[in-house]
Amino acid sequence: MTRQSLPQPDISQAQILDTVTAICDTAAAGGELEVLLQQAVDRLRPLLDTDRVVVYQVLSPHDGFVIAESVNAPWQPLRGERISESCFANGWEERDRRGQLSLVADVQQGTLAPCYADLLSRLQVQAILAVPIFAGYHLWGLLIAHHCRSPRSWNLSSRNLLVHVARHLGQGVYQHGLQQQLQASSVRGQTEQLFDLFTHHVEQVLFIRDAVSGQFLYVSAAYERIWDHDPGLLYSNPSLWLRQVHPDDLSRVQASLGRQFDGNSVRREYRIVRPNGDVRWVQAHVQVVNDDQNQPRYMVGWAEDCTERRQLQASLRATEAALSRRVGQEQLLRMLTARMRESLDLETILGATVAGIKTVFNADRAVIFQILANGDRRIAQQATSPDYATITDSLIPTGPLPAAYLERLYTWQPYIVNDIPAEPWSPDVTAFLLAIKVKSAMIAPIAHPFGGDSRSVREPTRNEYPSQNCQPLWGILVVHACGEHRQWQPFEANMLQHFADQLNTALHQAELYRQLQAVNEELDRISKVDSLTQLANRRWLDEYLKQEWQRLARERKPLSVVLADVDYFKPYNDTYGHAAGDQCLVEIASAIRFGVRRPADLAARYGGEEFALVLPDTDVAGAIRVVQLVRHHLQTLDLTHGASPSGDTITLSFGIATVTPTPDSPAEAILELADQALYAAKDAGRNQYQVFRPRY
Repeated sequence: MTRQSLPQPDISQAQILDTVTAICDTAAAGGELEVLLQQAVDRLRPLLDTDRVVVYQVLSPHDGFVIAESVNAPWQPLRGERISESCFANGWEERDRRGQLSLVADVQQGTLAPCYADLLSRLQVQAILAVPIFAGYHLWGLLIAHHCRSPRSWNLSSRNLLVHVARHLGQGVYQHGLQQQLQASSVRGQTEQLFDLFTHHVEQVLFIRDAVSGQFLYVSAAYERIWDHDPGLLYSNPSLWLRQVHPDDLSRVQASLGRQFDGNSVRREYRIVRPNGDVRWVQAHVQVVNDDQNQPRYMVGWAEDCTERRQLQASLRATEAALSRRVGQEQLLRMLTARMRESLDLETILGATVAGIKTVFNADRAVIFQILANGDRRIAQQATSPDYATITDSLIPTGPLPAAYLERLYTWQPYIVNDIPAEPWSPDVTAFLLAIKVKSAMIAPIAHPFGGDSRSVREPTRNEYPSQNCQPLWGILVVHACGEHRQWQPFEANMLQHFADQLNTALHQAELYRQLQAVNEELDRISKVDSLTQLANRRWLDEYLKQEWQRLARERKPLSVVLADVDYFKPYNDTYGHAAGDQCLVEIASAIRFGVRRPADLAARYGGEEFALVLPDTDVAGAIRVVQLVRHHLQTLDLTHGASPSGDTITLSFGIATVTPTPDSPAEAILELADQALYAAKDAGRNQYQVFRPRY
């Protein structure tokens, strides 16, 4: 059965460059070799997404040990292990010495010598990638990646990463070896011999100068390849190299010369101008070496041509910037889609849109203009950099947009304006754009989600439409560059139009949600309201009473309930008819509603000719004041009742109950108490109120 290797992520050129740069910086700092090697494996393992990365130092063709390791649990650690196997290099040694990369995607399926396959199995390895490390021309060791959890097909970016790192580790190992030899050497002859070896194998310019006089004591032949001058000229003219420094970099280089004596190595990058006019980038490292009295004695350093690296970095930065913009724009599209699903609040969607667009396009301002029915524009939402003015509706020119401008918008294509003054705007639009300091802009039309109506969007004239059936505009999505002119790219304009199309969807969904919400609110209101009196109905009265009962029980505050009954209402209906009776109840409801003075108070139709008032956080005295207000308002209505035994106008009887709710008592209990007080008022002659008084 064929075993499947897992997919692996590609490693970008930028990641490779960052890793190599970090290794070069560590090597240049002149620290311990083990630190350099450990840093390399620690950075490589997560980049490769593998289980173990080791540096194996070769002691002999069949012998060596693991000098550095980064391993992920639970795999067996190998650091410090000595591997002495006659089969270890069988079939591989010659490849390593030729500098060839070695890889096995599946140890069990590969054509390996049995003893080597057995060794890898003991080390829990299922796939291996190995690159030789050369110190000069000498095979010093191997940089090895182990994949233990499964087989793996090593992709090109993984192989390139290991090759680049191994090459720079080799230079670091070689330089470390030479530094050790320099430190151990006590005679000038040995030093010169080491420098000869160094220059024979390294492409950098190597030099030694007298720290006091500045005289060059040694310059390697690579100087001629980089500066295009005979290095011998430096012995007689030590400042010759400085004369070739690019004028724009000269002051910076001269300022760095003094820092060489601060005790730290100095690294500088600058341009030089060759005699033929070519400009090259040079990277140099200089270290001052003190004598036995701790006084500066030598300046030792190296320099290399880093032009290609700088060009690669610039190309990578440009590529990354373009990719970042693309990725950011795609992320914003996904974010907008997600926001539309998560939130139907239009302000939230518009605010997130302009903020995201401003960031992604690196713009100074992003604005959504809504076009109103009379042709005026208003700011629907905007995001503006602090350095520039926020647009207000008062700044926008009034009246319809110019016909030529509308004609472009009705093509439903975005367009780019790289130079605002060069466009044939109307004078008022030009003045507006200059006042808010716009130099370049991108514009995308936003179609009306419902085809428009006379209340929200002006109906364009026949001349403003490319065709008779053109959909009307809701508004425009605009990006401004204010600090400097921008050369917007077509793909950016197309992306802006995508955002405008997403806004059209958002507007459609938000309007549908608004309509649905309005219908639901009306249905909710209808379900809670008595159709005749427009007071709360009995169902909502019961729910609200329970709700307030529980709340006031927690807060230990009083609750008052007032029940009211129309006196002699049956004779009224018999005398004037049921239609007049219904109208009378409507008038009485207005008097009951007059007693509701706080948001928490509720007036309800209790049933038939009975009404109720729920008065949270109200004591007996407060409830009596409310009843008196209702009675006073009812008197001002002066509703005729010729069939009443007690007078010639409509009157009410009231029952008041006030309690402090407790969690273990039912809310309906207070209605029973108020009802008892109401019957007491009727028994006492009606047209009055009675307060429930508990009997002890």
